[in-house]
Parts: sequence; structure tokens; C-alpha cells
Amino acid sequence: MELSELKIYRLLTSLESLPESRLNLMAIGVVLLLGGVDYITGFELSFSFFYLVPVSMTAWALGRESGLAFSVFSASVWLVSNLLSGQNFSSIFIGTWNALIRFGFYAVVTILLAELHHVLEEERLLANTDPLTGALNRRSFNEIAEKRMIVSEMNKRPYTLVYIDLDYFKIVNDRLGHAVGDLVLKTVVDTLQNHIRNSDILARLGGDEFAILLSDIDQKSAQIIVQRLQTSLLEKMQRNGWEITFSIGVLTVLSMPKSVDTLVSVTDALMYEVKNKGRNAVQYSTFE
Repeated sequence: MELSELKIYRLLTSLESLPESRLNLMAIGVVLLLGGVDYITGFELSFSFFYLVPVSMTAWALGRESGLAFSVFSASVWLVSNLLSGQNFSSIFIGTWNALIRFGFYAVVTILLAELHHVLEEERLLANTDPLTGALNRRSFNEIAEKRMIVSEMNKRPYTLVYIDLDYFKIVNDRLGHAVGDLVLKTVVDTLQNHIRNSDILARLGGDEFAILLSDIDQKSAQIIVQRLQTSLLEKMQRNGWEITFSIGVLTVLSMPKSVDTLVSVTDALMYEVKNKGRNAVQYSTFE
């Protein structure tokens, strides 16, 4: 992607963070401003191309329907401003036709932008998530976790990393088949998602290993949360007749680690302590 294209893409992407009402007001303001300029400068000087700015803004950030609505609005404002500035058509059909042509142009841009946004969002989702379970993949987890670490250090707030490994998963996978194994992994993710906050991060780090980053959670609160997670997971496994338990390492972070890999490595070691002691338990520690 060239530099100019990258700048445009970043600009359009930044619009997604704006509230819908604010974005709509901005787009309406731009259309009316352009209509005013069209009226003041007269019909001989055309500004119809610049109506693509509000059309593109809404098509990208709000979707095809909003883009088409602003296409109609823009074409209408252009026609009215030119009529008010003194432009006369030999037939009303000609003025209507010109407005429809402009709408068609705006509509094509709207459809292309909305489709491009949809494709890019799908690619971003595929790049950031595990295709089987829908949880974040390791790369995406590392990126988000690093940002959370910095924020927590700045705010002097603790956070907790939970590392979960499925006990006897390979046996269940071999005996019942990979289809059941995949269902087990999906069930684990669904169960965990139902018991954590939207602000928490759930990732599949590989195979049958998962990580959860709990923001603003100290060890005491983490014990309550992890106990609830473990109980829910075990109940789900028993209900489906899967002889699977969970070895869990829990690390509450009180100071800035060198990297996310350091954090994961220490928590992974806690999980393996559970494995070595007989599985199906939780090992807690702090990073100071």
C-alpha cells in the first residue's frame, strides 16, 4: 500500500471510533457546507466531486445503507443549490437526470467502499483470531497484552494472567475423534467467554492451551474468578461425558515484566507445577 493510500486508509479507519450521531452530524454539515459553496459560486463552477467526502465517510464507518442515504442527500443538495443559484433546465427531466447520474456515481463509490471495508474486516478478524474457536490467536494476544501491561504500569494497577491446559485432551481426541476434539475446544472457549468481562482477553495459545488476561484484578479477586471458571468448565465436561480436567496457572502481576513472553513463560511454569503434582488444580503466584 502506497503512502498516500495508507494515509487515506488510516483516516477512514479513525472515523470508526466516532459515535454514530456525531459522524452523521459531521457528514450533514459537510454536505450543507458544499451546498452553500455551490450556491454562492453559481452553477457554472461545479463542486459535485467533493460530495464524495461525506458519502465516503458514512459508507466506510456506518455501512452501505448510510452511504446510499447520503448519496441521495448529496445529489439532492447539489441539485437544489444549483437551481437556487439560477441554473435553468430546458426540461425538468434534464435536471432530474443529472441528479440521478450524480447519485449513481456516489452510489457506486458507496458500494465499493462498503464492500472493501467488509473484506478488510474479515481479513483482520481472520488474522487476529483462531479459526476454530474464535478466540484471539497468540500474535494478537501478545499485541494487546503488551498495551495492557503498559497501561497497568502507568496506572499502578495489578492484573492477572490465567494459563489453562486441558488434561487428557489427547486421549479424548484419539478415542472419540478430531471432530469431538474440536467440539471440546469450542466448548471451552464458549464457557470461558460466558464467564469473563468484555474487557478481559481470551486467547488460544496453541493446541489445548488457553490464556486469559484479567485487567485490574488482584490475586484475591482472581481466586474467586478462576474458581468459578474451573467449576463451570468441569461441569461442562462432565455434562458432555468428556473425561477432561484442567491444570491452571494464575499469575497476578504487580510490577512490569520484561515482555509478554516473560509473563506467559512464568505462568506456563505454574501450570506445569500443577501437571507434575497430579493435574486438575490451580497454582497461584505473584510477579513483583
